[in-house]
Amino acid sequence: MKIIADERIPFVDDYFASCGELELVAGRKITAEHIKDADILLVRTVTHVDEKLLQRSKVKFVGSVTAGADHLDTTWLDNAGIAWQVATGFNAPPVADYVVSVIAALQKKQMLQHKKQRAAVIGVGSVGRLVAERLQWLGFEVLCCDPPRAKNESDFSSVALEEIVDVDLVTLHVPLTKNVEHSTFHMIENDFLSRQKTGCVLLNASRGSVINFKALEQHGTHLRWCFDVWAHEPRIDKYFLENALIATPHIAGYSAQSKVRGVHMIYRALCERKLITPSGDPNIYMPRQQLTFADAKLCWRDIVLGIFNPMLMTTMMQARLLPIDDDGHVFDEMRHQFTYRHEFAFTDIAGTHLSPEDQALLDKLKKSV
Repeated sequence: MKIIADERIPFVDDYFASCGELELVAGRKITAEHIKDADILLVRTVTHVDEKLLQRSKVKFVGSVTAGADHLDTTWLDNAGIAWQVATGFNAPPVADYVVSVIAALQKKQMLQHKKQRAAVIGVGSVGRLVAERLQWLGFEVLCCDPPRAKNESDFSSVALEEIVDVDLVTLHVPLTKNVEHSTFHMIENDFLSRQKTGCVLLNASRGSVINFKALEQHGTHLRWCFDVWAHEPRIDKYFLENALIATPHIAGYSAQSKVRGVHMIYRALCERKLITPSGDPNIYMPRQQLTFADAKLCWRDIVLGIFNPMLMTTMMQARLLPIDDDGHVFDEMRHQFTYRHEFAFTDIAGTHLSPEDQALLDKLKKSV
């Protein structure tokens, strides 16, 4: 059994080294030559898997430690009889945490603070469900937009994309799809952008190409941009980086816990298909962290930003990327080096006394999912 895997998949050695001959390759450099004798291919979003890559191989399973499958030609894989699996939902908790961190950072800057705020969650799957729940906890009136769910679930209430207007926050959590009903490629375009009010926060933690960036430049400068994903990653346009209120290098779904959760899901999928023989799950545990605050006079926002502050990463990202002509290497390295963030549910807080209201909110945010 030969396994070719992206060298940056966390814990790939721990899970797969005993399952056969494991060869690690840089994800952006995996070629047909690398995998011609492989049985299993393990990738991330940076590897496009299609007929060109696999047609001369004997690969019978492609596993991607990602939530989405837009980098996989799933139609060709299905027709070729090659099984595939993504780690759907593995990154839902950290993305929901990320959205809360963004809101905390903006509120500390006196934004998103007025009463009766309205938010539109576009894409209400594994991630969007958690985001919508947390926004309600934060006091937002939440509009959900997910036409595919509305079509398949009679009890799911969805507003049309065209009906989203007069909201304070738009947050995107859709897969990237093309040439299908309700395609999400460039779904955020001229008309949508133009009808949003000045100061509306546009937060994208899904895929960069969900937004038409040319339209954004022409019709979206009145909005506040908070982007974790970008068009043409990892070679991102400096104009959008410079003008983003919050800018992070595609790490919303990254956490110490999701790194374990994602590879474990692919490992279990292979075991269930009996493509590998488990010898007992690897001894990898979900880590926890403890944060102790010296100042007792804090609010829930201080605690959230003590766990992860997106404004600090924005400053770092702009400082590193704006002065240079980056071919994508620095962007990729920033993603790779982002290993220190823990999810709210795995963080123990000490040394502070919150108001009963803030403590109740923090307890909800730390609820395991």
